[in-house]
Amino acid sequence: RGQVTAATRTVTYEVVLKERGYRPEPYALADALMYADGKPIVEITNMSVQISGLTREKIAAYWASGIASAPQGERGVLTPRLNERGVLTPRSPARFEKHQLLAFAEGKPSDAFGEPYRIFDEGRFVARLPRPPFSFIDRVTRIDAEPYKMVAGGLIEAQYDVPADAWYFKAERQPIMPFAVLLEVALQSCGFLAAYVGSALTSSVDLAFRNLEGKAELLGTVTPDSGTLTTRVRLLEVASSGGMIIQNYEFAVRGPIGEIYRGRTTFGFFSREALAQQVGIRGVKPYEVSGGRGFDYPRHAPFPDDRLRMLDRIEHFLLEGGPHGLGFLEGRKIVDPEEWFFQAHFYQDPVWPGSLGLEAFLQLLKVAAVQYWPASKKGRFVVGTRAPHRWRYRGQVVPTNKEVTVQAVLTARDDATRTLTADGFLLVDGRIIYQMNDFTLQVDDLK
Repeated sequence: RGQVTAATRTVTYEVVLKERGYRPEPYALADALMYADGKPIVEITNMSVQISGLTREKIAAYWASGIASAPQGERGVLTPRLNERGVLTPRSPARFEKHQLLAFAEGKPSDAFGEPYRIFDEGRFVARLPRPPFSFIDRVTRIDAEPYKMVAGGLIEAQYDVPADAWYFKAERQPIMPFAVLLEVALQSCGFLAAYVGSALTSSVDLAFRNLEGKAELLGTVTPDSGTLTTRVRLLEVASSGGMIIQNYEFAVRGPIGEIYRGRTTFGFFSREALAQQVGIRGVKPYEVSGGRGFDYPRHAPFPDDRLRMLDRIEHFLLEGGPHGLGFLEGRKIVDPEEWFFQAHFYQDPVWPGSLGLEAFLQLLKVAAVQYWPASKKGRFVVGTRAPHRWRYRGQVVPTNKEVTVQAVLTARDDATRTLTADGFLLVDGRIIYQMNDFTLQVDDLK
């Protein structure tokens, strides 16, 4: 959509690596943009490269040779680290170890944050980090913040080692980290920083910690070979009023090959009474539809298994329905108080993770994608890159609730790239508590 001429001063290339792996040759997949004096003129989607004659084992052997064992800093080069799968893993020394993070998730908070948190060891409630299998921080490697001082400006970095055989890859039935897990990788570090600066210590009332909203952009995917993810979180703003605390954060998740996910988000600390009085999202109404197809949510691949299956049934599917005439879906799930995620999220404060609510929304879009493009059954579902999306939460799903309803309105459909864009709501017992905007789902046939 443009050209480079003799009058052009600067040509810039932007390459976003979205996937890499072995089959068994090493390969990489990327999207690219070319700019002429700041104006995008060429876009390339799914550009790929493969190095023939190499395997993961040969690369691992190379880095294990004398070249890789050179002292750090020799010739100005930092020696890469490889994990047991031969994946580049920039692991850093820990300021907080896994056992301390687990203590804060389900043990004595003072074992993580010291004497000031002893008041929460017994008697008082404190907001926790999620427990396994929904814990996605292995260590905290950098802290630029004062402990027990709740002021803006603090920064931390945390790392998560992606297991090649992680339960969520199997549950998703495709070799891509589910969106809900990636979102938790980003947001759980916000929870750690909130605790480190002593947010709960500022109130004599026990407070729960809830995500309120966010806007973010995906830049790549996480696969079983992604190695270590590093999340950087900065506390941007803090405000206290009426017994509530509101905190704004920015975050960025990166892997060995670059940035993967970035955005901003808002969290709040609320009393039990305040949470019980939530009325949901104001000024919006659920979509009222009738007709369309209804069927049980699929249990076969490429749809997730029961561990990540966040819908029981599709109540309405209109191929050309909705306000834009591009499609509408509504799904439902009966709330089971024994569901695993209530036990993991959180200790002493069971609540449906907001990230799994967004996952339910994306699972609606998967149904639509398979209906619009039947060949999608053999493909992979990926959230669209470089497409900012937004979410807003004004309520919660707890074990005593009865039913969750998720609605998706398609706002764009691109048959050439097999990409869907949608807005939607999540309702609990008829009340709208989540709003999703500009989420995209793309079908990718590359293996």
